[in-house]
Amino acid sequence: MSLTRKILRSIVVLATVAACMGAGTYAAFSGSTANAGNGFSAGTVAIGDNDAGASVVSLAAAAPGQTSTGCIAVTYTGSLDAGVRLYAALSGTLGPYLTLTVTRGSDPSPTFASCAGFTADATNYVGLGAGVLYNGLLSAFPTTYAAGIVDPVTATPETWTTGELHVYRFSVTLVSDNQAQGRTGAAGFTWEARNL
Repeated sequence: MSLTRKILRSIVVLATVAACMGAGTYAAFSGSTANAGNGFSAGTVAIGDNDAGASVVSLAAAAPGQTSTGCIAVTYTGSLDAGVRLYAALSGTLGPYLTLTVTRGSDPSPTFASCAGFTADATNYVGLGAGVLYNGLLSAFPTTYAAGIVDPVTATPETWTTGELHVYRFSVTLVSDNQAQGRTGAAGFTWEARNL
């Protein structure tokens, strides 16, 4: 056998031994553990009312001193605690000639727009009387969430929770001012809930 063959055979033997040793290196002990079934869901913020798309108050061809009064029930159904604010979208030019009073209270069986069972909250929130949240000109009513009436207005805003229901009495009156003649206006009221 030639020297070259012996060297080649030795190289093959060494390569085979090295390959076997390398394979042995990968045959180490191992262990593992798993944590399956992790689930995720987001909470909700949801608020609604019983108006079925109808207006709570309205005046048509009104005379000075004429008033429209109506009640609306607002219910919070979200799963996350929330703060609520009340504001309006206003249009037209009659707003400065209309006074608006918004009173928060309860009714054992609220029926939209009836105020037959309405009872005002006992709390004098802003010094205007029991349950009164606003009393002033419609044109001065807040028109954005940022400026909205914190519901209710207290030192610490109330936290609304799932199933909470409050009833609101709206009363709008045309003032006795000759400048109001022929003017028109409209308002859309919004209760907006945001989680705390």
